[in-house]
Amino acid sequence: TEVSPALTPAQSRSQLLDDAPDVVTVAWTKASDDPSVVASQADQETAGSLGDVVWSSARQQGFMRFRGLAVNDPAVAQYQLWVFDAERNEAHPVDGGVFDVPASAEDELVVRIDPRLPINQATAFAITVEKPGGVVVSSRERLPLLAALP
Repeated sequence: TEVSPALTPAQSRSQLLDDAPDVVTVAWTKASDDPSVVASQADQETAGSLGDVVWSSARQQGFMRFRGLAVNDPAVAQYQLWVFDAERNEAHPVDGGVFDVPASAEDELVVRIDPRLPINQATAFAITVEKPGGVVVSSRERLPLLAALP
């Protein structure tokens, strides 16, 4: 029997966009002057040029795409996703997982969203810079990117 090769995150993202009828796409916007956003000024001002979030509530599945996010040293700090849900207190967004931007990421990085709890009605996605391994509650002191649903 032939085993189909595992899809890359980028391929899985495309498949989700094609297959999930409820999928939403939201562009990242620069949320602060955090030094981790290294995109050019023009890219920061162009809608969607920092990447986006693709999310399907029905499938509880999604992907983040990034451009212009600084390479990080996982021993010093990691990026962490937070998902804001209309049915939860805004002070306690759902941890969507930690990730790194490797030097090999080149132009674009696609990361699978890994929520720790079910997301009923996503209203926004936020990226923070945290200590290695992430945190349970973010101070949101360093919040470089935000993607809010209309």
